Amino acid sequence: MSGRIENGKTIVMRASLEDPTRSDVIHQRTIRADEFITANSEAGFNEQQVCWAIIVFIFAYWDEKIRPQIAKIRGVKLDEVRINAFGDLRVLRISIVHKGGVLGAANHAKLKVFNGLCQADAKISLTHDQMHTIFVAIKSAIGSLILEYTAHLPGAPKPEDIVDVAIRNTGRRVAQA
Repeated sequence: MSGRIENGKTIVMRASLEDPTRSDVIHQRTIRADEFITANSEAGFNEQQVCWAIIVFIFAYWDEKIRPQIAKIRGVKLDEVRINAFGDLRVLRISIVHKGGVLGAANHAKLKVFNGLCQADAKISLTHDQMHTIFVAIKSAIGSLILEYTAHLPGAPKPEDIVDVAIRNTGRRVAQA
């Protein structure tokens, strides 16, 4: 059994939803400290689960709430409302939910916006910066969507009014003194 050893003892982490000092606590699980640290580190299992959940949620919200409303308001069929960034989220979602997170080569070839973020025939594993890139692309897509579907309407926002939504910034933000 490998793991972190201090003073001749393997260090373990106990996880529970209850106060561990109580006598009636129900123990959830025991895990070696090094495994706990690895699972919770940057690019670790838990961070990847959160990244996948965000992708699945954003696409579901788009597909189930926003897209049908746009189609209804515009008087068009649902499949006529297309935005490349959200189409790419659909492809990623299918791989996450139905393929164990592995993005096959055929699906990778369908990516139009996020093709540089993932490798074909590999597990989707996204970094903080790559998630930021996804968020920026989504903001840009929303800006384009606003202009495309409202530009002709009275009172619609002008491009300069939504520049904050549509701006493209793919680098980490650095606090300025």
